[in-house]
Amino acid sequence: MLLFDLITSFIKSQEINLKKSQQRMAVVCHVNNSQEELTSFVKRLWHKRKLVISPTIESALDPRLARSKLGEEFDLLVFDARESFEPDALGAVSGVLCGGGCLVVLLPDENSWHSGKSLFNRHIHSLLNNEESVFYFKGDGNLSECSDIEKDNSENKFTNFFPYRTEDQKKAVEKIVDLIQLNNECCCVLTSGRGRGKSSALGFVSAQLIEKNDITIVISAPKLSVANPMFKHLQEQCSNGSYSRAKFKYKKSQIKFVAPDLLLDTLPFADVLLIDEAAAIPLSMLERLLHHYKKIIFSTTTHGYEGTGRGFVFKFYNMLCGLKPSWKKIELHQPIRWAVNDPLEKWIEKLLFLNLKLSEDPEKPQSVSQCKIELIERTELLKNKTKITDVFSLLVFAHYRTSPSDFKYILDDEKVRLYVLQYENKTLGVVVINQEGEFSSELSSAVYKGERRPKGHLLAQTLCFHGGSEQAARLKYSRVMRIAIHPECQLNGLGSFLLQQVIEKEEALGVDIIGSSFSATTVLLDFWHKAGLSLLRLGFSKDHVSAAHSAVMAKALTASGEKIITNLAFKFNLNINLWLQGPLVELSEEIKSHRLLHQAHSKSINIKQNDLDDVISFAKYNRNYEVCMPAITRYIKNQLSLGSELNEQQKQIINLSLKYMNNWNAVVDEIKADVKSVNNINSKSQAVSFLRLTLAAMLKIY
Repeated sequence: MLLFDLITSFIKSQEINLKKSQQRMAVVCHVNNSQEELTSFVKRLWHKRKLVISPTIESALDPRLARSKLGEEFDLLVFDARESFEPDALGAVSGVLCGGGCLVVLLPDENSWHSGKSLFNRHIHSLLNNEESVFYFKGDGNLSECSDIEKDNSENKFTNFFPYRTEDQKKAVEKIVDLIQLNNECCCVLTSGRGRGKSSALGFVSAQLIEKNDITIVISAPKLSVANPMFKHLQEQCSNGSYSRAKFKYKKSQIKFVAPDLLLDTLPFADVLLIDEAAAIPLSMLERLLHHYKKIIFSTTTHGYEGTGRGFVFKFYNMLCGLKPSWKKIELHQPIRWAVNDPLEKWIEKLLFLNLKLSEDPEKPQSVSQCKIELIERTELLKNKTKITDVFSLLVFAHYRTSPSDFKYILDDEKVRLYVLQYENKTLGVVVINQEGEFSSELSSAVYKGERRPKGHLLAQTLCFHGGSEQAARLKYSRVMRIAIHPECQLNGLGSFLLQQVIEKEEALGVDIIGSSFSATTVLLDFWHKAGLSLLRLGFSKDHVSAAHSAVMAKALTASGEKIITNLAFKFNLNINLWLQGPLVELSEEIKSHRLLHQAHSKSINIKQNDLDDVISFAKYNRNYEVCMPAITRYIKNQLSLGSELNEQQKQIINLSLKYMNNWNAVVDEIKADVKSVNNINSKSQAVSFLRLTLAAMLKIY
């Protein structure tokens, strides 16, 4: 019997037991069939509620869009991992598979899969045998040993709590609604694991509030897609309402979505503020919101691919106890779509590292000298369960954006180096290094000109393209991707000690420059500066979640690196005042006043030549205007007059660029309002392109 026939028959044979137990199962198999055969197999699967995730299968959903299915429900999920196993996508859609459903995972040909270097694939393979409700069909069609599906389980009988999915959810909604309606001020945190009905609970809360009151509710979340399931449930409960452009209107009430950065900037009126996935929003932002809004409900997922709620729980709860002593915590425990103790949920958690737990109350060193720093091989992580748990738990706790795909990257990419700080055989800290750079002269030059942008190499390409150092990407870089210290051991100098030791070890390996990119806060700027790193760049746009600008800091470890860092640090200090009048005008006052933005540079640098290089590279190539703006401004102002080689339209764009700095909307508006102007300019891109051509004419380089 052909493999697909075997799988189809097997799924059919398990349906009755799956439905009775409300458990879910996984069928994993290696596929060496044609695209037509695979498409035919998927079409033969009889489930009405079927979701296929694949970059190639006909009518399938691309893995990059997996999150768009959150809040929906399916009985069959086909996950195509033949080309690449996308862990974030699987984590997202695993929660939409209902009890009694089946997950089919398609892996590449068995021989090629096992012969590859992927450590993540080895990790997957280690979880394919003797796993409850996970059925692994090997390449020869034989089924590996596994535990059978539980035939029945009285614990998993669902009781009708309509419109709620569980009693757990019903009680949580009632508590939150009472808190809001019976108090002038209230603060509540709703927490849950994945698939417990948190988003629908927020929908029920909102529906009941607008049904009984004429109120305004503001909901904020890292992305609108996070809030979409809440709006979906809200529309189901209030069918007479209208939803458009992230705003729901019902009678005299409205519920609108506002992104975190805009929420902080505008502080719009709200009778009630809902913050979904609050763990993804910086504590400093949440603190300001707590001071401003009287009624605020936070929700967060305590584990899962969305990010981490554990770091949030540890730090945020302490802050709440100080600011809002009467705050309430409400937890959801019961799954809404599948049985309690669902074996597939447990398998997914192990597969995607979603079940990590931070070690509690570790023994703390009296002195940093008692600790040792160790460079560990990635292969060792798979062999040592304690080590991989300790390392990955620290990364999850410290960085809310850490996801399963990050762990795959750490395991699989040979450019990753992993350092751990240990005391008494316990891992208290970790640093993840990414090796970058070493481009050819031609490639580095192409990056500088904006012609090429190879994947990765963030630090090397930033110093080359944004910094304006044409050959910078030729050097050897180490970028600190992550640094984390156990929360119970922080503020004891361990982070600085770990970083300093790593810098020394990277220097011994012949690295030219070590650096990092991070969301700029005064604390982090001070931390990296203390380690000897120079501030070389501030991003021109704010992160929509943290409302912070990114910062790039780096330190030279060789003479070649010193030339680059010295020049770029000088350029940054020279340019920062003009940037603050233009593209960085919205930088927070806290960062604007930081000492690293007001440093004199004693090194003698040829300013005129540096400026000319930036102006030429903007006019002749494809470098960003914002990056080159200070040099362009100084160059134009140093011209005694705009010569006869320029026409009136060219002179106009030159003068307007000086007048409005980086406000291109104002530039475009004035050009359009000028009846004498013949410039056909209607957008920033058109205006910048025309300025580029005008500068080229001034320089006579065309």
